[in-house]
Amino acid sequence: MGIDLEKALRNLRSDGFHIISGYWTPLQCKVALQEIQSLPEFVFERGQGGDIRCQHSNRYIASAQNFLNDQFIQSVADQYSICSRANRVVAGIVKHQDGKKIDSGCGWHVDSEKDFQFKSFMYLTDVDTNTGPFMIVKKSKEYAKDVPKFSNLRIEESDVNLYCSFEDIVEVHGQAGTLILADSTYIHRGKKINSGSRYTYTTYFYEQ
Repeated sequence: MGIDLEKALRNLRSDGFHIISGYWTPLQCKVALQEIQSLPEFVFERGQGGDIRCQHSNRYIASAQNFLNDQFIQSVADQYSICSRANRVVAGIVKHQDGKKIDSGCGWHVDSEKDFQFKSFMYLTDVDTNTGPFMIVKKSKEYAKDVPKFSNLRIEESDVNLYCSFEDIVEVHGQAGTLILADSTYIHRGKKINSGSRYTYTTYFYEQ
């Protein structure tokens, strides 16, 4: 695992994301999964893409609170932009169901049309092309505001194909414990899940 603050900042500024494999150990991920699975049903809600979310998991479980308080991630947030106040950790579950299109985020979108929107993601399970990986379009910050959007900032697949270069579309595969730091003003999505399930933590940051 390479924890390099300057490299993280360079990659965020050039491509919109940075990946660190093995940031959490398998044991940390196992504990987090057990804690999520112990939560009562009433703390979860259905997301726009059909996924299941616990919006403030850090209020209920220690592993989510630890992710919220991570000092390296906070250092990146502080130096990247004014969007650096860690607000909450969302525990996300995406499960394949035959005959249904399920993803996290309801397709391509941006989170905001402000100058910056920082988020951190932790894969708590192994993620490959079939289990709903995070996807992001490198360098799309340059033109994202020009891409047509619905009122909820979702973007048609056809417009992604029109505006974005295929080679700039990145699928982030990784083992449990993979950390993704991203600027969600770049065009991104959770890919439709085709098998299995995907568990994640996502920390939402807002302006100070």
